[in-house]
Amino acid sequence: MSAADQRAEAVDNKELLSLKVLAENRAVFARSSLFERVSSLLFEGEGELRPEVRTLIDEILVGLIGQVEQQIRQKVAARISALTAPPLALTRLLASDEISVAGPILEKSAALTERDLLTIIAEATSAHRQAIAKRSALSASISAALVAKQETKVVEALLANAGAVIPAEVFEDLVALSKSVESIRKPLLLRGDLPKDLAHQMFWWVTAALRHVILERFAIDAKELDAILGSILHETRMRRALNAAPEFQWRQGELNAILARLKQGDVKGFTEGLAKIANISLDSAARVVSDPSGEPMVLLAKAIGADRAQITSIFLQLDFKRHGKARPLAQIETIAKLYDTVSLDRAKATVALWDAQIVASAA
Repeated sequence: MSAADQRAEAVDNKELLSLKVLAENRAVFARSSLFERVSSLLFEGEGELRPEVRTLIDEILVGLIGQVEQQIRQKVAARISALTAPPLALTRLLASDEISVAGPILEKSAALTERDLLTIIAEATSAHRQAIAKRSALSASISAALVAKQETKVVEALLANAGAVIPAEVFEDLVALSKSVESIRKPLLLRGDLPKDLAHQMFWWVTAALRHVILERFAIDAKELDAILGSILHETRMRRALNAAPEFQWRQGELNAILARLKQGDVKGFTEGLAKIANISLDSAARVVSDPSGEPMVLLAKAIGADRAQITSIFLQLDFKRHGKARPLAQIETIAKLYDTVSLDRAKATVALWDAQIVASAA
């Protein structure tokens, strides 16, 4: 027998008798002494205790934990969270304790199974779910269960967790949630695994700064467009979008004609003409025209080959029609800088993606 084995057996034989004696004593002082004694044995003897001693320790601590004050439970939970082979029953019990106790275990303990975590997500508090969202690795099932609760702080913690596996269908739910929850928009767009088409869905409700993030980090080119559209649309609508999107065939006279209609105050006629020139749906053209910030209009104008002067004219006329006055030229110039930063091909691909998404959402 090795020296380590001899030492382990000595510890076991010495402690087993005292543990059994203390366990039979119902005095409060004795129970407090027992809890402290057993806890110390657990932490100091990790790796040297026989399985039956570990089982006994787990049983005793589980039986006593309800009679132990919060401060002691916190200390025990913090130490258990770092053990490689913690007492399983006690670990599960502490993981469902109040969050000041459960937090370290929920965040760090590898002893909790996926089933344990799913049970806690379903039954415990938002604070417990937030702690789980911070674990170094999260499966797709755990991520889905956390997002299903639609709790902002939990979602923010999940999105900040690079070790969380978030499947595409969960990202769809998160993008939908971002319409009403502003604080998750930026974290969503900072995820490298957010599908590009979902990022572009967010274009319509994020700030100008985040729109630039979308166009830069999630840029769509013509090579990617067919595959993305194929995942969005049903076959008949996909054929329509694929046939229509890349071309943008028009004559300069047509653009001048719809600009003339806009100058006459005919926004509806301008929108219909824009849809025809760009070969997109009327709903898509209306979405672009009605967007007050102007970035979608700049991209669509770039896609159909309009120049900067024509873009400025469009903004001036739309502003007069809507508000009775135009926005400052400096503001128009700031928006129009997008014209220079996005290539023609990417502008076309982006507009085609928008059109596909809007058509699909209306189906």
